[in-house]
Amino acid sequence: MEIRTRQPRAKKKPLILLAVILLVVLSLVFLATRLHVWVQEKEKTKLLTLVDREHPVEDDYNVKFTLLGEGQMVDSRCVDDLEAMLADCRRAGGQPELTASFRTWGAQERAWEEALDELIKAGLSREAAERQLERQMELPGFSEHQLGLAVDLLHQGTEQSVEQQDDTATIRWLREHCWRYGFILRYPADKTEITGKDYRPWHYRYVGRDAAAQIRELNLSLEEYIEMFYAS
Repeated sequence: MEIRTRQPRAKKKPLILLAVILLVVLSLVFLATRLHVWVQEKEKTKLLTLVDREHPVEDDYNVKFTLLGEGQMVDSRCVDDLEAMLADCRRAGGQPELTASFRTWGAQERAWEEALDELIKAGLSREAAERQLERQMELPGFSEHQLGLAVDLLHQGTEQSVEQQDDTATIRWLREHCWRYGFILRYPADKTEITGKDYRPWHYRYVGRDAAAQIRELNLSLEEYIEMFYAS
């Protein structure tokens, strides 16, 4: 007589449940990673916000600011790199002085009107003064200073003019090394037709270290860089 032993069935449910849990965990990790990358890319893109005569500051533009002292304030995302750049510049023999950073609409308006009055007093008509000033600074609502990502850096004890700044130890060092800290010379002498602004050796814009390195390597203005990599 043949006797067959009934083998117990394998318990599949716990294995299926474990597989489902593992799949859910992996999916959550994947989504979290994608979200982290998306947030990082969004922050990088925000650092590249273009403000010029055709692109005003958006009404709802809002960021976290850090007070540096003496009334100077910048976007908190650039403060560590800015302080490191200034410290290294001083160690290299420069004497950088931060003379302008974040400006409110009202502060930019006052700066514009004061500069305009000076040109009119020098003998220019209001129309001629406005045309000249448009290449040298911005109307309120069209200034990078309203982003908190732009700074004016002068060689200490000198005036804000190309003649006095261009060959100082401070400006020479900044032109050569600013990209290492995420800054670019925003209005270079060889890009005036593209930026629409005269050369300003003191005006530096924070775009992040990756973008600054690419802009330097490819010799681009910010306008050209955005058009090349971010235009839809």
